[in-house]
Amino acid sequence: MLRQYNSEASTDVPLVTTAETVVATVNGISTGQAGVAIRLRAMAQLTTGANTTGVIPRIRRDSLTGTVINEANTVTIGAAAGGTEQFDMDSDDPLAGEVANQTYVFTLQQVAASANGSALYAYIQADVG
Repeated sequence: MLRQYNSEASTDVPLVTTAETVVATVNGISTGQAGVAIRLRAMAQLTTGANTTGVIPRIRRDSLTGTVINEANTVTIGAAAGGTEQFDMDSDDPLAGEVANQTYVFTLQQVAASANGSALYAYIQADVG
């Protein structure tokens, strides 16, 4: 049976220049047994700060300092700095195992920014089963 956990942040989250920032958090995830897959999907609308050349989206286990469970690659922005773009991330947690009350966070980090950005909306979803 597939269980779905999700969370959205509908208030703006400031990204201070090039600091990695949590924009959405989902928690309370339990697998009940080893070998159960956890599939994660995340999305955010980000208005970038001045001079931003790219954004690094990440999904982490536990918190901002937790293990990155996907690749942390820079995505070159498609619009001029100061524009609003969508950033998506899909990943499986291959090391989840048997977990109870697990937390995942979706983070964004601007590259080369000289001004703050703003995540206007963010969403993270975990499918277990």
